[in-house]
Amino acid sequence: MMEQWHWWTLIVLALLIGEAFVPGLVLGSLAVGAITGGLSSLVTDAWEYQFVAASIGAILSLIFLRPLAMRKWFSGESVSTGVDALPGRMVRVTQAFDTQTGRGRGRVDGDDWLIEFPHDWAGRRDDGEAGLNDPRNIAVGDVLEVVRAESNVLIVIPPSKT
Repeated sequence: MMEQWHWWTLIVLALLIGEAFVPGLVLGSLAVGAITGGLSSLVTDAWEYQFVAASIGAILSLIFLRPLAMRKWFSGESVSTGVDALPGRMVRVTQAFDTQTGRGRGRVDGDDWLIEFPHDWAGRRDDGEAGLNDPRNIAVGDVLEVVRAESNVLIVIPPSKT
């Protein structure tokens, strides 16, 4: 037969597992409340007092512990992931640019993307080069720099030679 503190322990574990999937430390604060409810079950068998203790513990955790934890662990520079991490990366051309659509294909970290040059891009003259870069002069295997992502298309330019 399970005792009351067993149930509180299961609630704490479920909330902590949920915290792994839901950001913001809200479920973690509720888990702290469940811990106080479990501790109160060691003192009294009255479920009303246990729920009051759990509620007070959760409220105090939301008011005091959550802001401290958010400031300590979730402040400062965030790490870009997914599409947000692509600008500045290099893409290798896997399919030449089509003269009609102005699009080609390129690979970044094993993912194949549609690539195109910016609509207002007229080429860039690098030091020591006589002509402007032209999308028609880009061949399969060349490396381009990602400027930004628009939906499922990467906007690219030739990398600067510095």
